Amino acid sequence: MKKITLLLLAAFISAGAAAQSTKTISLPQQQEDFNIFKTSVQEMHAGLHWFITPERFNTLYDSVYNTLTDNSSTEAFYIKLRYCMAMLHHGHGGIDMQEKEAGINYRMNAMPQSRRHLPFQLKYLGKRLYILCNASGNKKIPNGSEILSINGESTAAISAQLLPYIFANGKNETFKYAMLGDYFQLQYFYQVLHPGVSSYTLEIIPFKQKKKTRVVVDAELPQTIADAYLLQTGKKINDWGKLVEYKLLDAKKKLGYVKFETFSAFRIENDSTKFPALLESIFVQVKKDGVQNLVVDVRNNEGGDDSWMTSLTYFKGIPESKGGGLAYVQSDKFTQLKYVEQNEQNKMLLQAFQYNPYALLDKTADGRFKLKPQYTQHDTKAKPRQANAYDGKVYVMQNGLTFSAGIAFVTTMKDYYDKDGSFIKF
Repeated sequence: MKKITLLLLAAFISAGAAAQSTKTISLPQQQEDFNIFKTSVQEMHAGLHWFITPERFNTLYDSVYNTLTDNSSTEAFYIKLRYCMAMLHHGHGGIDMQEKEAGINYRMNAMPQSRRHLPFQLKYLGKRLYILCNASGNKKIPNGSEILSINGESTAAISAQLLPYIFANGKNETFKYAMLGDYFQLQYFYQVLHPGVSSYTLEIIPFKQKKKTRVVVDAELPQTIADAYLLQTGKKINDWGKLVEYKLLDAKKKLGYVKFETFSAFRIENDSTKFPALLESIFVQVKKDGVQNLVVDVRNNEGGDDSWMTSLTYFKGIPESKGGGLAYVQSDKFTQLKYVEQNEQNKMLLQAFQYNPYALLDKTADGRFKLKPQYTQHDTKAKPRQANAYDGKVYVMQNGLTFSAGIAFVTTMKDYYDKDGSFIKF
């Protein structure tokens, strides 16, 4: 391993220089790499102890360290590091294997493209698991069927086994279920934790039926699942459709609908479309239509950039925040910098930490280390309310995949509306 990709405020560790699951790592190599990993997390992760005490952190990491065995596969080692990272309860945390075989597209990226998996597109509704798209050779399984068990183990037990490997903020379990289903992580982790499985005996309740039945399906390649989805829906499985849009749903009820499926401006912008101009045109139309009841849909909005703040100013102005931003780091010493992967984006930042950390940090009176104000001001400076801002009632729709900037938008909006007594319903 011995290589670490550092994000200043949420360490992203890249594990395994040789990461194909068929390759193995000796016990001394694993122990050395694990200690590099643990020390790096302790030094570089700004929110290390937000959700885990130092005592619990050490107990957890030491217990996993003690399970290392000689000549483990790189994938088995990766899984143990991933468990440790996920137990910090940071949705922006991450760990991946170098040279990992890529998935066929963004949505299916968890699954190596040459490995066969459970042949469905899946969806959790609450904690119940459903088949959205049957890509198996068994055509008698209707879409919409509920899966009760897989190879004799209940889906509840399987979900409980896999949830600890999924990154999410705090105790947010709905995001974990969404990642297991919508992003095919159930298929990946099931195959990793049950290696060699090539067929699945399922207990299901077929769609529109009440009686349980048992079916058998063979594992299939990710491309087979994607092809079946395209055949059945006429759309690519990686297709998001319109990411931001407005509709007048009912002129008599003065009911409108705004969809924000992303706050990543780069996903929307092109030569003829810019995010701020698109927003302005939407809310000019909202006002022109006389909308007094507006549905704001942030389902599946996994975040993005500061565009969420721009969007919020079409509802409320954002006051200056004196203590906002992710301002603190663990210390001014980074002993593992020699293992950090350097690229053009982070090279100057890393060199500053290595040679003069106080070019970036201030040491506070209580002994903490805080980023200088210029590095957090984009999170903290005031942003005025837009001239064409909306004044009516707001109904917000969110789901398990509302995350990051989507959550910032939702929680900030709730705070502002609650403070001034404006009507908002979630």
